[in-house]
Amino acid sequence: MLRRIKADLDIETTDMPLLQALFEGCVYPSEVSQSFGMPAPMVSQMIVRSVKSGLVERQLDPEDSRRIRLSLTEEGKRVLESAHRYLQEGIERSGLTQEELQQTARNLIRLSRTLQEEA
Repeated sequence: MLRRIKADLDIETTDMPLLQALFEGCVYPSEVSQSFGMPAPMVSQMIVRSVKSGLVERQLDPEDSRRIRLSLTEEGKRVLESAHRYLQEGIERSGLTQEELQQTARNLIRLSRTLQEEA
C-alpha cells in the first residue's frame, strides 16, 4: 500500500506525518516535531522535501519574523486526501470489524503513550 501511495501520488511516504500534522492544525515546525515525537532535523528534512514538491508553503510569522509558519498548499491537501482514501481502502480490505479497528486504535494510542513516557 505504501508503495502504491508513493508511486501514484509521487510523495515520500515518510513525509506523510508532516502533511497530516498540518492538516490537524500544527503551524510551526516545533509543533510538528512535538506532535509526532520526531527530532527537529527530521522534520526540517520533511519540510524541505515537501516545499520542493509544492505540497507545503513556508511563510514568515507576521507576529514574530524569527518564526516560520507552515501550511498545506492545494496540492498538498489533494495528496493528503488521496492518501487517506488509499488507507481507508486498505482498512476496508483488512476485513477487521469496527470493534477490532477501535481496539487496535486504542492499543496503538496506549503503546504510543508508553513509548513517549520512556523517551
